[in-house]
Amino acid sequence: MTGKRSWPLQVLMWIVTALFAVPVLWLLVLAIRPSDITVANPLDFSFVPDLGAFGYVFGPGGPGMNGLVSSLIQSLGATAVALPLATLACYGLTRFEYRGRQVIGAWYLGLMLAPPVVFVIPLFILLARIGVIGTDLAVVIAFQTFALPLAVLLLRGFFEELPVELEEAAMMDGCSRPRVLWSVLLPVVRPGLLVSAIFAFCFCWNNLLFAMPLTGGETVPLTVRALSFFATSGVSWSYIGATAVVSMLVPMLLFFAFRRHIVSGLTFGAVKG
Repeated sequence: MTGKRSWPLQVLMWIVTALFAVPVLWLLVLAIRPSDITVANPLDFSFVPDLGAFGYVFGPGGPGMNGLVSSLIQSLGATAVALPLATLACYGLTRFEYRGRQVIGAWYLGLMLAPPVVFVIPLFILLARIGVIGTDLAVVIAFQTFALPLAVLLLRGFFEELPVELEEAAMMDGCSRPRVLWSVLLPVVRPGLLVSAIFAFCFCWNNLLFAMPLTGGETVPLTVRALSFFATSGVSWSYIGATAVVSMLVPMLLFFAFRRHIVSGLTFGAVKG
């Protein structure tokens, strides 16, 4: 009886998976199909695969390698800044009673709900005045507008699941609050730290809106590099496909490598004894 009830759900899951896989496969086809065939007949799949687009974009002197390095620097840098700040914020939100605590928690949620475009012009003016426009530092600072709130929203639930008695026992043994946080709490919430870091990294990696006005030259990330293949003389679909495939490949490999840790982190505290 269970098998008969589950097969419609399995069919639905396969349909949803296919719908999500079609755009990815289409970009892969664009990357390996010769440009002349793409322009003449976009639906022609009878072609000999050509990896020349990957060689041009990510080969020696190609524009894609600088973009890949810039994306890694900016995403890793933003994650490295957001995670410690989010840890301290979550500790303060879950371990202390003070006026306005709920307002601060709602403020983090409001930052995630606000459209990112409202932050672009103020950030551009601020970063231009301190002279960091066109550098990786400008993007790392700008990414905190969503990386930090996202990390706080993900980590807060992990800290709330920790019993206060664990911290009180450590303090009775002579540990200070910083030592309790570093030696007692952080090892327990390690799955949450990993999940928050991965999601913050992927959000930064996929961001285009902040990176466009704040970067230039060698600091342009991979997502913005793809736009350079749109020209007045035509669109280089094979180069765009190659750039998009590599852009998607990094988060996909990251989630695949840490899939077990992500599942255990997302289910942390879901089952209570």
